[in-house]
Amino acid sequence: MTLLRDIIGQALPRFRPGHASAPANTFVFGIITPDEPSFSLSVGREGAHLADGVRDAEYLIQGEADALICLFTPDASGRAEAVSRLTMRPDYPFNDFLLSILLNALDLGIDGLGHKARRYDGPFPFPPRWPAPENIFRTRLYQPTPLPAYDPAALPALIADGHPGWAAMYEWAWKRAFANLRQPEPGSGFIANFIDPAFNANTFLWDTCFMALFMRYAPHTGIAIGSLDNFYAKQHDDGFICREISTYSGRDMFAPQDPRSTGPNILAWTESLLALSDSEPERWREVYPALVAYHRWWSLWRMHPDGGMWTSGWGSGMDNQTRVPASEYHHRGYTWVDASMQQALSCYHLLRIGDRIGRDEFRDELEAEYGRLCALINERLWDEASGFYYDRAPDGTLSTTKSIGAYWGLLGEVIPPERAARMIAHLSNPDTFGRPHPVPTIAHDSPDYNPHGGYWQGGVWSPTNYMVLHGLHAHGHTVLAHTLAVRHLDMLAQVFAETGTLYENYAPEVPARGAPSGKDFVGWTGLSAIAVPIEFAIGLRRDDATTLTWDIRLTERHGVLRFPLAEGGYVDAVCEARHSPAKPPGVRITTTTQITLVLHWEARDIPYRLAPGTHELVLKHPVPKPNDITEG
Repeated sequence: MTLLRDIIGQALPRFRPGHASAPANTFVFGIITPDEPSFSLSVGREGAHLADGVRDAEYLIQGEADALICLFTPDASGRAEAVSRLTMRPDYPFNDFLLSILLNALDLGIDGLGHKARRYDGPFPFPPRWPAPENIFRTRLYQPTPLPAYDPAALPALIADGHPGWAAMYEWAWKRAFANLRQPEPGSGFIANFIDPAFNANTFLWDTCFMALFMRYAPHTGIAIGSLDNFYAKQHDDGFICREISTYSGRDMFAPQDPRSTGPNILAWTESLLALSDSEPERWREVYPALVAYHRWWSLWRMHPDGGMWTSGWGSGMDNQTRVPASEYHHRGYTWVDASMQQALSCYHLLRIGDRIGRDEFRDELEAEYGRLCALINERLWDEASGFYYDRAPDGTLSTTKSIGAYWGLLGEVIPPERAARMIAHLSNPDTFGRPHPVPTIAHDSPDYNPHGGYWQGGVWSPTNYMVLHGLHAHGHTVLAHTLAVRHLDMLAQVFAETGTLYENYAPEVPARGAPSGKDFVGWTGLSAIAVPIEFAIGLRRDDATTLTWDIRLTERHGVLRFPLAEGGYVDAVCEARHSPAKPPGVRITTTTQITLVLHWEARDIPYRLAPGTHELVLKHPVPKPNDITEG
């Protein structure tokens, strides 16, 4: 038992059953302090008691342990001052009165406390909904930390001798990304240094998820997780997290029930990709309550009565798509294909994370929701004739616009393989998504397709391309993923060579910036310049703490130096030039720690267990059987 819990336990005998100061009803207060287990204190007409956790808490008392100890210690000096160092949530104007009920019940009343409600200009917030009160990021404070400086020697280096334009974009994107790093503004409530999307005076949840996925290649900076932590710190008591928050004031830009207020729900997917290893799940333990609370908020506030999910143009992140009419600011009663698939994907990853960290209290709820969503998506949003998933109108008809948002269904085992194959075929079909610059955000045969981009009416965007590439890998279409990645990178490199910069989005028909599009955008276009070449063109991906997979397809000399591993380790991986893809590759690996390297070549996986040091690997015909491991 902690000192704080022991002190409060010693105060319980002071409770006076039936006394006039005893509360008329039962009140449950969650006691939350950094670095100590949270617990609850209940007071009612008949008594007071302590309980583990804050699952049933109606009100939350947060602060440093010394202030809470002072508050519950009879005759301690400074008890009134201790109140000023505590925070009560939800932020009701009568919180001092609620606190006085608790203290008077334990004969610890403070003169004057609770006699007057403070002035309050906002709407009453919702009460806590478990497990949001467990979110540890809400009690953290920013510890001033210098911004990391751009240092190429501390970052992975891209080798692609046949594609100098990729390397030029890669270096420029890293420089620009470091120029966009920020410290929290005083009073903003942000708790960590972060990367600014550099779009306006606000920071965005959708952008931040994707920026974190290329900043993970600079783990020494802490920026990837810090940028997400700022949003967890802003989670409401009922689980809501706003999609857009002022960088300067830290205030939400939307009220929760506004259809534009949040989304997309991809935090659990993002954290799964960010995990340094399955063997060290401490990050997952920290973020799990925040992820589940956000997911449950979606289930409560963004679900139609039939179980389908809704959002809006802004909430989907794809502002001006016309797949749902007049929907930039509203859902229009439709079941949204991307929101429904993202909710199912969130269930999928929360179940995996929960199993890994030993939290099963949400398993039944998540499994049931996942099953319902997958059934609804496949029964109501699929069109057999066109082989695609669509948004569904209130009258049951399907939209006529094929949106890239439907490809979220390739992740999380949401759609069956035979339907996935038909969806994937559209990516090579010039009548739909197989355009010169892949992948447009609506299909070529959809109404309102814009060959110049038109923002989300055909523009090519890094975040959605990255999602599609991951979906292809999930279904084993690695050749197509590599092909689309190379075409996408070559288009960006051509525009970069002509302009010297990266753009928010690109035209689908010619190598040009999208119309409209922001320039100097890193931003999520850093995904295309940094993560896509590493993961899908070079083909080097990390599976867990000690396992790398290298899908070798390029014939030029290529690789990655200082590819980051757990705990500051790294790998230098270089494949020498070959005359043709059929020629066995020669690979040089330098690793600072023992790893398993799986080389994928000619549709076979060749695993090597490599000790620290440098290894020369030359593949030969025939390749080893998939389960043969070569020691090195």
